[in-house]
Amino acid sequence: MRGSSVKGAMAFNLDGFAYSAPVAKKGRKKDATSPYVSTSSDAKAFVSALDQVGIVSITDPEGRIVHANSEFLRISGYGIGEVTGKDHSILNSGYHPKKFWDDAYGKLRKGETWRAPVKNRAKDGSFYWVDSIIVPLKGRDRQSKGFLSFQIDITTAVTLHMALQDRNALLQAVVDSFPGGLTVFDRDLRLILCNRKQRELLEYPDSLFENSPPTLEELYRFNANRGEYGPGDAEEQVLTRLERARKGETHIFERQRPNGTYLEIRGTALPGGGFVTAHLDVTERKRYQETIGRLAHQDVLTGLPNRALFQERIRVGLKQVQNGSSLALHCLDLDRFKSVNDTLGHPVGDSLLIAVAERLRAEIRETDTVARLGGDEFAIIQMAPRSIEEIEALAKRIIGAFAEPFVLEENTVSIGTSIGIAVAPSDGIEVGQLMMNADMALYRTKSLGRGTFGFYEHSMHERLQTRHQIIMGLREAIANSKFELHYQPIVNVKTRKIVGCEALIRWSHPVRGLIPASEFIPIAEECGLIGQIGDWVLKTACAEASLWPDDIWVAVNISPAQFRGQDLVEKVTNACRGLPLSRLILEITETLLMKDRDVASDTLERLRKMGVRFAIDDFGTGFSSLSYLQSFPFDKIKIDRSFVSAVANIKRSATLRRSIIQLGYNLGMTSVGEGVETEQQLDRLRAEGCVEAQGFLFSRAVPAAKLRTLFSKPL
Repeated sequence: MRGSSVKGAMAFNLDGFAYSAPVAKKGRKKDATSPYVSTSSDAKAFVSALDQVGIVSITDPEGRIVHANSEFLRISGYGIGEVTGKDHSILNSGYHPKKFWDDAYGKLRKGETWRAPVKNRAKDGSFYWVDSIIVPLKGRDRQSKGFLSFQIDITTAVTLHMALQDRNALLQAVVDSFPGGLTVFDRDLRLILCNRKQRELLEYPDSLFENSPPTLEELYRFNANRGEYGPGDAEEQVLTRLERARKGETHIFERQRPNGTYLEIRGTALPGGGFVTAHLDVTERKRYQETIGRLAHQDVLTGLPNRALFQERIRVGLKQVQNGSSLALHCLDLDRFKSVNDTLGHPVGDSLLIAVAERLRAEIRETDTVARLGGDEFAIIQMAPRSIEEIEALAKRIIGAFAEPFVLEENTVSIGTSIGIAVAPSDGIEVGQLMMNADMALYRTKSLGRGTFGFYEHSMHERLQTRHQIIMGLREAIANSKFELHYQPIVNVKTRKIVGCEALIRWSHPVRGLIPASEFIPIAEECGLIGQIGDWVLKTACAEASLWPDDIWVAVNISPAQFRGQDLVEKVTNACRGLPLSRLILEITETLLMKDRDVASDTLERLRKMGVRFAIDDFGTGFSSLSYLQSFPFDKIKIDRSFVSAVANIKRSATLRRSIIQLGYNLGMTSVGEGVETEQQLDRLRAEGCVEAQGFLFSRAVPAAKLRTLFSKPL
């Protein structure tokens, strides 16, 4: 047997084939050229082998079956005598259209192999599926000798596939008929399902889905950029929502779209990651609820929330506080309101309360709440203030809003207000506790003088809570790199050009706002976090300094905890991968040297051999300064600001400055004056021989981006 390729199909030389099939029709004479007769043992062996691997049949050129193996007979239910001489139409199930068979016959007539899944009907009327391959058979004369059909039973696979299709169709029907929007995201927050209702509810354009389904981040960014989440920084809105989504927590909340539609959003985590969300249009339900709720939770006179609703709003706000937010409660009452009621009557008093409510509404954001608690008592919930200064700013605006008299028809009334403020979580995490503390602050404020505001004062217990809050905040800030470095230039006193910059850490606490380093660094040292903070400062400062001109160095303060660590040298080396070690100055204090002289000396020496330089900070404020200068070879000596800016004892300060500058010069150290704020102070330092200086006269500590703009000109 030989095989050759003809028009991409397998062709066989059938000369010599012998088929063990009877003559097709009774009475037909055997012919020497009949395809049914052969003496070739090889051909018999070939057919026998085929019989073992599947459903096999062979037909003559007219498509009449001349051979069918046992598997063919078994699955079809026919006997050999019932199929011999018949064509395969006896198995036709009627499932496939006419074009299906026309295509098959057309391809076979061209001598090409044809393959397709086929649904057949067995003798007993049952159906079965086969993966069918039909190969044209040709002899040496290239003439058709018939067709070889090889089939594999795929009934089980097709049945499962069709069942899966049915289930998918059912699922799609459920998704399409769901009354709201449905979205499903995988563990990588990629969109894998979004029904049409979801696109309609959120007004997603088709262009958003043209190339590939958008990720959750892309959807959030699209929504934020079009104002879907209200006022605020779009990028911050995206990052906040992504962080919540990555937690995979089940959630349910309502949100009002800019077009006025209210959506109820439910999210459920999926096993193995990812989540499914459902968006339901609850606008009508919301309006009905608001109508009912207005009667129970609205102050009839002013239209503001009443005490019951106000307390509920505080509860909702405190839940956000538990997730790291903050809340300020302003309690206020009106000064001289009783006299208005007594002299002008209750109708005028009511008109005044309505006017007060309008002014208060004008001073708050949409996310805040103003309520009338009763009589002339009002209160405001200020959500997520970023700092104490922001809380004070609202209180000042409220007091300012009462500066203008109220014109009430024929009466002009002048009143004022006093405000007591409590801040969550530091002043309480329960509704009653927070309101009580704000009331206490209000009463104290009124006792000290009306027309102002005051904060609730913490006891020792509350101060300990604040310390704990800072520690927790520091841990979170370390884990998520929430710190920021600012840089204060150090200049040459003669040229006023920048020669170096000191890296100074800044931390904006999520509740307390900007916390000075002088407040959180000691706490970080006490609780053992200063080493991690110092490592971050060192790495970040060196990375930034690598972007500066080559002649400008960076100074980094090193804590005792870092010096006591066994791997400071390695950390410095890693931090300075993109910065020559000679451009790094480590600032240390005498306190550090007092901790462990021997360890400090060894570490200093190893780093010095690598090229790192050192400055002794706040010189003259510690103990045994001269002995340290003798033991440790410093490159720079920093004159404490108390000697530079002293107003009292000017003569004594000048003597100490000159002594320090001369001492540094004799020991080969560059003197640096700290805290220079006036030209007069700079002139004195220059006259006394000081080489470098830093202070507000030249620049405050500024972010890295702004610092780079200062390099090009003298300060």
